This record gives sequence, C-alpha cells and structure tokens, in this order.
Amino acid sequence: MPNLDKHRVVTLPPALMPGFLCLRTSLPAGAGQARPQLVFEVSRLIDQLLSEGASLEQVAARLGMPVRRLREQLAQADVRFNELLNDCRCNLAKRLLVDTEERIERIAERTGFFEPSTFCRAFIRWVGATPVEFRRRGRGATL
Repeated sequence: MPNLDKHRVVTLPPALMPGFLCLRTSLPAGAGQARPQLVFEVSRLIDQLLSEGASLEQVAARLGMPVRRLREQLAQADVRFNELLNDCRCNLAKRLLVDTEERIERIAERTGFFEPSTFCRAFIRWVGATPVEFRRRGRGATL
C-alpha cells in the first residue's frame, strides 16, 4: 500500500481545480477561533477511523466525551460531523484516485463505503465527475 501523506499539497492545473475541491476544506467564515482545535482533532480521528466507518460515537469515545457534547461543540464551530466525515472521505478518495492504481471497489472500502455504487454517487455529488473520469483527468494532468 503506498504511503499517502494526508497533509500533502496537491497542485493541479487550473482546469482540474474546481472538481478537486471538496465540500469543506477549512473552517467556515463565521466559526471564528472558538473550536478550531476540536474540528482539527475530529478530522484527524475521522481520517484514522475511515476504514472502520468513523462514526460520531467512535470519535466521541476517542475524545473522551459524550456524543451530545461533541455534537454541540461542533455546532458552536458551525460544523456538522457528517460534513467533516464527507470532506475526509472526499479528500482520501481524490488522493487514492490520483496517486494509486487501486481499484474503485478498494477505494470505496478505504473511504468507508460498503458498496462501490454508493461511493460513486457520493463522489459525483462531491466533485461533479465519476471516480474514473476524475482519475483520468488527474493522470492526464501529471503526464
């Protein structure tokens, strides 16, 4: 399995950039600095737990807090757990599509999806292209 640096900056040609951005890549403008560390920590834990499903309950347990408190603190930062989960899934999927030869089925598993068809629908919603199209465009840009 290739070593993928989760914090590696990916530079793509301007033509690919609109499809490469996910739903939320940073804190929203209104979030201020109230809970950026919590949001960062939740995202980090989601990245670690993705292949296991990364549920709100698992993340709260790892943080040592009740689910309700985690949900409330994320809401105070104007972030929802599912938004962070989808952003982490999207970013991992894009890295795997561009940087590896892994099959779509395996990428779906690694991003926490049970069915490749569900992964493909989500990817189209996030990026506006199928995983195969995105991989082809990303590979064409690196040639």
